[in-house]
Order: sequence, then structure tokens, then C-alpha cells
Amino acid sequence: WPGKPDYDDAWLLLLSQRAKIVFDIGCHMGKSALIISQSQSVQKIVLVDPNPISLSIAAKNLIQNNLSSHSIFIPKAAYNKSDENLQLWTMKGAFSGASIDKSFTETGSITNNYFDVKTITLDDIVKTNNLYPDLIKIDVEGAEHSVLQGCRNIAMRSDAVFIIEVHSSESLHITKNTDKILKWCIENNYKAFYLKKHIEIQDSKLVKSRGRYHLLLIHTDKEYPKGLNNVVQGEKINNISL
Repeated sequence: WPGKPDYDDAWLLLLSQRAKIVFDIGCHMGKSALIISQSQSVQKIVLVDPNPISLSIAAKNLIQNNLSSHSIFIPKAAYNKSDENLQLWTMKGAFSGASIDKSFTETGSITNNYFDVKTITLDDIVKTNNLYPDLIKIDVEGAEHSVLQGCRNIAMRSDAVFIIEVHSSESLHITKNTDKILKWCIENNYKAFYLKKHIEIQDSKLVKSRGRYHLLLIHTDKEYPKGLNNVVQGEKINNISL
């Protein structure tokens, strides 16, 4: 594992231990999928990324670690509608920070480079594959709310837990992005938790100073995952018992 973990690595590993079907939305080159695959309970991982180069590297990483047999790869952009044509802004290659919103990607803004991608909703992924996720990781560089809009049927089942990296840019302040997500939560009977402090968030003022941060969304009928409040932001995943 990398010496310096990302903010959400340990949270993701702990949550994966309670999941059977996981959707990795914005999987990039597969680091999160490798973490998720450490859980003995996970039976299937659906990896979604609009950059086919990144997705092919994710597939290679799982294959080389003998972890690909329970994986599905979808080279599309998760969105609020399926079969739309969008522009993905990024440098040529498997670079991080690719976004359908040019203002959210430094690499795309610098190079003025994009390529066309097709969209898909998470609800349509469920319908096509007959797989209902109980854990959904979302890291989509500013399109968080759009992805959530495409999984209302998933939300109606109340089983899915969402771990979301919330982003901001000059065109979308972190409070505005958060307000959109909180509105979705109200509409779909979900509650949101600010993972750094493990507290429920009902007002975006709590995160107004953040450039990015992580939310946990769970149905209003569900309790906060046991043991999660003991895991700090940026915890080393080796400290999480498997």
C-alpha cells in the first residue's frame, strides 16, 4: 500500500467489510477497487469510469492481483441520464482529475483537451446486471449530484450506503455542491454525515472552508455503521482489521 493513504482509504475498507455488492464510481486506475477487494464479504464490484485508458489499467491491476473474477467494467460516465453524449475534460492518458465540467479539472483546463463519452445511470446499471449495491463509492470531480440523481430507484430500496468525495471549483462552491446533495437526501429519505467529524450534517456552513471532503449517506432508517466513528480521516488501512 502507498505510504501515505488517501483521506477515505480506511473508511472504504471498513465499509466494504459489511458489503456484498459494491459500485466503484469514478474508479480511475483501481486503487479503491483493490482496497474493496480485501473484504471477504464482497461478491461483486462494478467499476465505472469514463476514461477507457484508466479503466483498462484498473482491470490490469485487478487481473495481476487475481481479483478480476468478481469484477464488471463499464467505460461510461455515471450521470443522471443514460446514453447522453458528454465531453470528458482531461489530458491524454490515464490522468486523475478528469471531469465533465472543465472548471473541475486542472489538466483539462491547461491542455484544453477532451474526448466524447457516453453516460449511464446507476439505476440502469442495476437493471442491466440485476445487481443491487449495498455500498457505492463516488468520486466524480464535481458531478456528485448528477450521479445521485441517476440512482433514485437504488435509494428507494434503502439498502445502499454512499461514500462520496465532494468537490468544489470556481464555478461551484463547496457549499452549493453540498446543498444540492443535502436536497437529494431530503427527497430520498437519506441523511448525510461529515466523515471527518462523524457528525450528521444538515447545513453546508459546516464545510464552507473545505475544498473537498467526504460524506457518508445512509437511509434515515439505518444506524451509523458500527466502528466507523473510531476511524480518523487518513487512517492507514493496515490499522483496519480484516
